[in-house]
Amino acid sequence: MKSVVVAFKALMEFMLLLLKIFFIFMKMITIDLLIKILPVFLAIVPFLVWLDKAKRFTHRRKFYLNRLEAVKEYLDNYYNSDKNKLEKDCAAQALVCSEKTSHLEVDYIIKVFPQRFFIMIRKLITARHFITALIADDKIILTAQSSKESYKKKRMILVGSYFSSIIIIPLNNILVFLIKKIDWFPLVEVSEWVLVAGGICTLVIGTIIAIISGLLFRAIDAAIEIYDDLKVGCIPKKQES
Repeated sequence: MKSVVVAFKALMEFMLLLLKIFFIFMKMITIDLLIKILPVFLAIVPFLVWLDKAKRFTHRRKFYLNRLEAVKEYLDNYYNSDKNKLEKDCAAQALVCSEKTSHLEVDYIIKVFPQRFFIMIRKLITARHFITALIADDKIILTAQSSKESYKKKRMILVGSYFSSIIIIPLNNILVFLIKKIDWFPLVEVSEWVLVAGGICTLVIGTIIAIISGLLFRAIDAAIEIYDDLKVGCIPKKQES
């Protein structure tokens, strides 16, 4: 643990050194120098902005034209066709640029909500752990194991879980403060390595909770947004089995 403490102190000293260098650099920049640089900066910026916009427009136009060709190819060769499932899945993945979908999801959205196809397929991919596509009575349907209202409740729980991580991260420092300053547990002695180890543990735990809660919230939120538009049916797990 001593090596961890030494590494932590070295990191703090390095950060302080960077701050000192930054402040020294700021002092070197005088008002006269700023006045000399400002006209050149103001003259170049509009040209750079125009150049960036033109480049982005050309790039985006090329992107949408290529996507149009990909859509035409899929509709002509794979949509509602009798080709091999693997080939259709590969074509669908190439169309949406993701391996996390199949031709079932792509064909379903083309039929039900074609006007916002790429937006819907992106949200469906995000919510893939909560909404799945399957074939029933020779028709493609989307199913979920919970209702929309149930997902809304779970979303609120995840919000609470995410904000609880904000409390968990500084929890070690709060406990040390209570022990040292308010004389809670007076027989307990808090050494420096305990403080560092506890801080690392609470930081890791809080960060993991925040990441998991954020990822699940994103997926459930996407499921809620497309639940009605894509006519998702609720089939509980017991009933599905």
